[in-house]
Amino acid sequence: MIKKYKIHPLFLVLFFLPLLVSAQDIHFSQYYNSPLTINPALSGITRGDIRIIGTYRSQWSSALSPYSTFHGAADWKYFNPKRTKGFFSAGVTFNYDDAGDSNLRTTNFGISGAYTLAIGEENFLTFGVMTGFGQRAFDLNNLTWDNQFNGDVFDPNRDSREQFDRTSFFYPDFNLGINWHGQQKDTRSRLNVGVAAFHVNRPDQSFIKSDDVNLPVRWSLYFLPVIQITEKIDLLGYGTAQIQGPDFEAIGGGAGRFHLNTNRAREMAIQLGLSYRFNSIGDAIIPGIELHYQVWRVGFTYDVNISGFSEATNRNGGPEINVRYLIQKVRPLKVFKNCPLI
Repeated sequence: MIKKYKIHPLFLVLFFLPLLVSAQDIHFSQYYNSPLTINPALSGITRGDIRIIGTYRSQWSSALSPYSTFHGAADWKYFNPKRTKGFFSAGVTFNYDDAGDSNLRTTNFGISGAYTLAIGEENFLTFGVMTGFGQRAFDLNNLTWDNQFNGDVFDPNRDSREQFDRTSFFYPDFNLGINWHGQQKDTRSRLNVGVAAFHVNRPDQSFIKSDDVNLPVRWSLYFLPVIQITEKIDLLGYGTAQIQGPDFEAIGGGAGRFHLNTNRAREMAIQLGLSYRFNSIGDAIIPGIELHYQVWRVGFTYDVNISGFSEATNRNGGPEINVRYLIQKVRPLKVFKNCPLI
């Protein structure tokens, strides 16, 4: 029998949090499937021992200056049979983004570490940090400037009068966060709520050394519930707000997951969902589908642009595909009970 749930007022506040808050970093429509992009404290918060994730996103391909983004990550748990009140975990991430005519490239590499404290049998509190470095670079060859127009035509041989001290640089990066995971025993129902701060050290991002342009801290808030309705059906909710300086991005939505087979080692499910990304003027409607088979999961979403930029994109925002693979080790039952995450 599935337990009945009462909707707590906190549930409503957190679910609609993205609607109430006002990013320069890369972003994903399937942020819930790329957990280390929203909080380093989500390292190891998975039912597997090792989780490997890859995400590719192409945005505005029908416009003149498309964006391409790749994210790769792996995270894992460190088990100690003598440690019954929690566990350590770690992860690595790699991000690459290429945008616009200048091929503005942003590359990030990070190493995360986290500790999860068990508070009772159904509640887990995780503290996480991530440190690493990034690189920004661009290409001048495809750019044109006002000074290269001679009054009649464009002359690429004219001096652009634009000067840059550098077209590429590296910078250190530091991030931290906290996550609460609630896991109801004997069901698939669970909840992740957290907040993280990225670029706490505010690294300099200027291509001109005399300028001081610091990358604003990105605050990441999210709310990810899963509620088991029947033996075969789960309902999922998505809510996030990414706030960076004067900019913000928020996504809210939900999905239904239908379990076609729940037998161990033969698990199979299909998930259908719909989300909405918005800012002050609206942005995109995002339908999505996921296929779950044993330790594999493949998710696909497609942004349908509804903002003023839709005239240039013909309402095509961009496809995004996410692939996850879990590695699970066989342990004695008493050790497995130390981390009953699903």
